[in-house]
Amino acid sequence: MDSIKKRFGARIKEVREKHNLNQEQLAELICMESRHLSRIETGKSFTTLENIEKIANVFQMDVSSLFSFAHKKEKQDLLNEINSYLSNASQKQIELVYKIVLDIFN
Repeated sequence: MDSIKKRFGARIKEVREKHNLNQEQLAELICMESRHLSRIETGKSFTTLENIEKIANVFQMDVSSLFSFAHKKEKQDLLNEINSYLSNASQKQIELVYKIVLDIFN
């Protein structure tokens, strides 16, 4: 399992990219050196609570959302979890999931 630092860093990168910011832009917005932000995103370093709050404010999200990285699991772990959900799903739910998956890949 990846460390909390790595998963947190990957989450910061994910949110940053979703908002179409590069590392330099985000670093400037939170008054941080881009080198330090890079180290955070790669999981080589962590940051202060003050900086975490600044990051959350830039993206207008709760601090707790920055620690929401349950979807950042290994492929096989995700597949196992999906299969577990599907094995307990109704026919109608499975059909809906199937439609969604087709939409994603088409």
